[in-house]
This record gives sequence, C-alpha cells and structure tokens, in this order.
Amino acid sequence: MFDERVLKHGPWSISKANLLDLCGVQYAYKYVDKMKEGKKSSSSRVGVVAHSLLEAELKQNGQDLPALLDAASAKEELTTEERREVLTRIPAIADFGVRIRRFKENHGVTQEFIEHQLAIKPDFSKTTFFDRAGLLRGVLDHGMITRDNVMIVLDHKSGKKKKIEEHSTQFYAYMLMVMANFPVAAVQCGINYIGTDQVDWFPRENGNSGAWTRDEVGRLRTWLATYLNKSAHKLKLIDERAATPETGWQCDYCGYVDACNVGLAEVEKRRQRRGGGTPNL
Repeated sequence: MFDERVLKHGPWSISKANLLDLCGVQYAYKYVDKMKEGKKSSSSRVGVVAHSLLEAELKQNGQDLPALLDAASAKEELTTEERREVLTRIPAIADFGVRIRRFKENHGVTQEFIEHQLAIKPDFSKTTFFDRAGLLRGVLDHGMITRDNVMIVLDHKSGKKKKIEEHSTQFYAYMLMVMANFPVAAVQCGINYIGTDQVDWFPRENGNSGAWTRDEVGRLRTWLATYLNKSAHKLKLIDERAATPETGWQCDYCGYVDACNVGLAEVEKRRQRRGGGTPNL
C-alpha cells in the first residue's frame, strides 16, 4: 500500500509531510542531514510559549500564569512585543481551563491526555512513538475520553483562524492513530484558538456535526496511502541529492535559510516587496 521510499523515510508526521510538500531542500536539511535550525520565527516563539502556559493550566488549574510567562519568555528569548502578545492571551487561557473542567464534569470524562504521543505501523496497528519502523506518529495537544466512549481531540493553535476544513489532513491522521491506540467507539476533533472563547469542531464524513465512527475512520486508510505516496518522486530526488529549493512565503519562516542562497534571495525579494521592512523572524 505504501511506496518503498515513503517507508524508508518514515516515521512520518503531518508536519513532516507538509514540510516536504513545501520544499524538498528544507526537508532534507531537517530530516536527512539533521541540521540545527536557526532562530525561530516570531509567530513560532509566541506559539511555543502560549502552548506551554495552556498545558500548565490544563495539568493543574490555578497556575501563576504571569510568572510562568516570565520564565518561558526568557527561555524562548521573546521580545517585549512578543511577551505582551502572549500576556494578552492569559485571561483566555485561564477561561479555557474553567470551560474544560466544566466539560469534563458534564460529559463524565474518564481519561485525559495532555501532550500524548501516538504512533501506528504501516498495517495501521499501534506502535511506540520512537519505533523507527513506524509509519505515522504525532502528539495530541489534548485528548479526553467521555462516558460515552468517545475520544475528544483538541488541537491548540495560536495563529490566525482558518476554515476548519483546512485542518483535515491533521485530523485524519489523529483519528487513524486514535482508533489504533484506544478501544473507543468514535472520535471528535476540534481546534481551540488560544485567546478565543470557543472551539471549532471538525464535521463528520457526510458534513454533519458529531463524532466519526470506527467505520468512517477506517475508510481514511486509503487517503493516507495516497497522501504519503504522492511524495515518492520528491523523495527520490532527495535520495539522489537532486532536489532544488522551492521558494515562496515559506522562505521567511525557514530555519535553514542562511544555508540556502536561493532562499536568502527570495527573503530579500519579499522584504523589498513589503517596502523594505524586516523579515518575519
């Protein structure tokens, strides 16, 4: 079902597959050459810190979030403006903790998982996260199993809000891994945009609201094979050291741009187009 080059480059995650789709050279720097990335973009640093505060609040309510922000800001080297951006989200983070505790009471949550590692083999059976023979792996930001034996999967995002359908590949992967790792009857995915007061729920296969059943999730196996196998030609070029840089907005956020003359030229071109302002770093 899976191309031999796909299996050779596994295990995969959706972020790894997305990176390959954006630029084969950036993928090779990160996953083949194992090069160390440069400084993260501003949005990435803000997202990392916001996630850390939310994770702390979910693990134990009533955390001193401003104090945790100070420590995280120093670790991630946030600018004053970046720290201020995270600070504005603290009330919403605390409110989300309150709403989650209410949800757990109302739906009789029996198990909760925070930053939980999942993985599956090419035959779609479960395996350990660090199994080199694994096919797909990922980390659930937040999972809850209700009294009705439904797994709720929440992904926390700090960026701009998108249409829920734009997160379909990520949710498809989560659902396949959840069904392999837990004996639940159904799974419901959603996005919590940090700083807002609502969750965007992912619709079912037929477009209606509600959780995906085991049968519905099972039909995603064909999708995953098609999704990963489409990269086989690009992986061949990478194996042959014949991949060339693919430029665009991704160059502004690439942690390896200093090693790529084509990427540096693209960053400068985009900077000039914005009127000579600084890059998004």
